Amino acid sequence: MSDSSLEDERASMLVAVDERDLRFVPQARGPFSAYWRDVHDRAVRALSAGDQLLIAPIVDFAYVRGCEEAGLDPLSERGFRAYARRRFRRAELWSFAGETADEMLLQMKREQHAWAMAVRCRKVFDAVNAQHPDAEAWARTYSTGVVTALVEEVVRGAAAYGGEGGRLALATKASDLELGRYAVPVGVVGQQADVLDRDRERFIALLGASLIAASSGVLTLMVGDDGPVQVWTVGQRGLVPSEHGELILEPNDGRGRSATYVPGFPLPQPV
Repeated sequence: MSDSSLEDERASMLVAVDERDLRFVPQARGPFSAYWRDVHDRAVRALSAGDQLLIAPIVDFAYVRGCEEAGLDPLSERGFRAYARRRFRRAELWSFAGETADEMLLQMKREQHAWAMAVRCRKVFDAVNAQHPDAEAWARTYSTGVVTALVEEVVRGAAAYGGEGGRLALATKASDLELGRYAVPVGVVGQQADVLDRDRERFIALLGASLIAASSGVLTLMVGDDGPVQVWTVGQRGLVPSEHGELILEPNDGRGRSATYVPGFPLPQPV
């Protein structure tokens, strides 16, 4: 457990790894299953004591690079402790809510994937900012407008197609390397959309970096339980309505039924 500083307020935080990165944990002994049982037990005890526990995953390549830049050995206790003491934004962490050990591990792996995606997006923004200082701000502003339009479409269509909201998904590649893939559930309460700030921020960053990197990919929007999946391709021409979401994304909506792909509605185009 670490008392790492958070930008908003201080809270108990636990830095965790998956089975690939157990070597980074100081004095780790035995198999990964034993380590993970201990991590989960500590989380449960903190929750039972009324504490808020925020969990931070280690992304191996970013962790190693950070240690090397600080002149620390990533396999040392000093390197691990330095990582655990660094400042984290609350939006980067997730709060343990009593999940089982298996559920907690699955969530941590999802977070690792999202953190790795954020590092790749940051590299894209840093590279373009060196030549065009306003590029990142433009990309984020434009992407925010796109996400707003998509979320508004979910609110309009939720009643017509049943269910309690919808889902945005984006998968993009830069050259032959995956830049990222991320899905955002959109809830609808009354006539208001409910989207977690962390999901919105990550989606906006991925879309903005994808447009800057002239990557190829697919953006999809599913509304309600019975609606078709609206699709846009992502590329040098911006966001273009298409019907071929299955080329990159899974050919179903995640609930076992086949999806019907249709071209998406016109979105604002980047200038």
